[in-house]
Amino acid sequence: MDLTAQELKRREDRDCLDFDIVIGGAKKAGTSTLLNHLLCATDVAPLHRSEMPYFTEEEEFQRGPEAAIGKYFGEDVSPGSVRVGKDFVLSAPGAIPRMLADSPREPVSRAYSSFWFARRRGFEPEEDFAKAVERELSGGRSSLPRQDLREHVHDGEYASQLEAVFDQIDRAQVRVLLLEELHADPRAVANELLAPLGVEIPADVSPPSRTNSSARPRSMLLARVGSSPRVRGLVRPFLSPSIRGSAERLIRQVNDVPFKPPPIDEDIRRRLAAHYRPQIDDLAALLGRDLSSWSLD
Repeated sequence: MDLTAQELKRREDRDCLDFDIVIGGAKKAGTSTLLNHLLCATDVAPLHRSEMPYFTEEEEFQRGPEAAIGKYFGEDVSPGSVRVGKDFVLSAPGAIPRMLADSPREPVSRAYSSFWFARRRGFEPEEDFAKAVERELSGGRSSLPRQDLREHVHDGEYASQLEAVFDQIDRAQVRVLLLEELHADPRAVANELLAPLGVEIPADVSPPSRTNSSARPRSMLLARVGSSPRVRGLVRPFLSPSIRGSAERLIRQVNDVPFKPPPIDEDIRRRLAAHYRPQIDDLAALLGRDLSSWSLD
């Protein structure tokens, strides 16, 4: 690792999260795969949790960076290590300014995958995707926690979200990835992102090719309990972040069973295609890229 003295001094003086790389993509858009590849590189700080809602959740943010560093990285994290985080800042109002102070996927398929992920975690009460879409587009809400995990349609409106990002961040600092690019060669993508930091994935390390595959819960009640913010708040004073993270992963491993969602209903696919068509056109113009492969017609 070849870093300048100025860069080393900057890292040693850190008194905030100060991420080197923030993965800010939409849910179910390859973010976990990219994160796991980046974590395999040399001098990258290990994580206790894959999700780091520091910028997007008010309670997390108010606890401050010191508490977040302990929760996500551990108390003994090296000040000079590279910090990689995953936080869904694109779709959360106010998250980008917080990040400054301290990649897309074809949207219909992503929304459908997001629905099944929310079902898996116990946050989506609807069993039918079309009803969930109708609820969201009509402005309906559920009394369950984590409303963000039920915004299946909104999270795919990439153009609007990126325009807000580019209003606040120099485009040179933002790398927009398509999911097909990540799947084609995730190691190359991860190393490209890490190169400016002077680190890379060792040649003898083989990250998993894909993570966060589809599953469904054996018990919806257990899924909700395991993901409940209220339950997490009750156990937080008694368990360390690493133990809490391990317990949550164990509950999911026991409760999850492999599942392949059925094909999306053609009527709802056409409805979402019409909804997203202007967004895709705007995104292609915004990025100067050919998105004809996303054709929904």
